Amino acid sequence: MRTPRALAVAVVAAFSVLGGVVSAHHSRAGYDTDDKITTMKGVISQVQWRNPHVFILWGVRDDKGNVVQWTGEFSSPSTMISEGLSRDTFKPGDEVAVTVIPAKAGTPQGLVIKMVRPDGRVVIDLSQRRGLREQ
Repeated sequence: MRTPRALAVAVVAAFSVLGGVVSAHHSRAGYDTDDKITTMKGVISQVQWRNPHVFILWGVRDDKGNVVQWTGEFSSPSTMISEGLSRDTFKPGDEVAVTVIPAKAGTPQGLVIKMVRPDGRVVIDLSQRRGLREQ
């Protein structure tokens, strides 16, 4: 009789400990479809290198000349390290061309697909892995 109860307690404890980790991860459902890919040039204002995702913020001039702050989401720091990035890859003030899948809500944020330096050097290009083509 004690064995089933102990097993039940162990299962509940495991779900309690791991449930938060599993539910903390989310899908990329908030981003538009792959056919809405857009590229823009801007200047990096901030880099957030922390779990669960790496974020880069950059300013882009709109058609009226106003600077709009965009937020770009990458994968986890460990995944980005395996892609060749580090905490020092981007710094505030760096000019970049950023290709993103924009947010469905129309807000200035997106899933980063590609980043290129002004000299044309590609820093990261995830489009081939996703089977994407720039528009």
